[in-house]
Amino acid sequence: MLIDSLLFSKHIPYSQCRELIKKLSDLSNVYFDVKVKHIRTLTENMPINKELFYTVEILDEAISKGRKVEFTYNSYDVDKKLHPRRKDRYVVNPYQIASTNGRYYLICNYDKYDDISNYRIDRITNIKLLDEKVKQKPLSWTLPKHMAEHIYMFAGKSEYVEFRASRDIVPEIIDWFGIGASFTEVTDNKVTVRVKVNLNAMRLWALQYAKHIEVVYPTSLREEIKSDLKEALKKYTT
Repeated sequence: MLIDSLLFSKHIPYSQCRELIKKLSDLSNVYFDVKVKHIRTLTENMPINKELFYTVEILDEAISKGRKVEFTYNSYDVDKKLHPRRKDRYVVNPYQIASTNGRYYLICNYDKYDDISNYRIDRITNIKLLDEKVKQKPLSWTLPKHMAEHIYMFAGKSEYVEFRASRDIVPEIIDWFGIGASFTEVTDNKVTVRVKVNLNAMRLWALQYAKHIEVVYPTSLREEIKSDLKEALKKYTT
């Protein structure tokens, strides 16, 4: 299971991933080592942020000591290299490191806001530990609740969403939203689902499962998805 977590990771450089797998394999016997020789990781074809482990180390120290951090946040361009998203540095209150969808995320807060933000750790560079103490996290915030509502780790508020779905994708719904999803109006083929979720994430998820679900509420989200589908259809009919 430890090796699997490395193999499915999308943020650990290939050379370091191989080294860690080798160390884990050495803890077992010769028969186990033979079995893992044929397993390959996908990270060898991914861009590499050489500061990743240093960033994790600084964040871990900052969270442990209750101190703020400052960093540059980047995104990839067509040259496959990281470029700063803005000139100004990000200064945040770090609360938690979380792993989802094969990526590490920093869950944090800006002083002037009361909400929570998420940042991909593999896109953080030039991190610095500050002397300032962190602002206390919202009392109502918990990591399991946050992860269930932010399935793609988008920032923004969460709201209750209701949608009709094919009965046969119930396993996928539970995979994404957890046991917090409620099911009503159950028939042999259809089910009504109610979840509390980040609206930006739900919009993307609804497009991903467009063949199988129909968003009923809120109406504003339904109209946005309808517009997205019309725009997508144009690309295949012109």
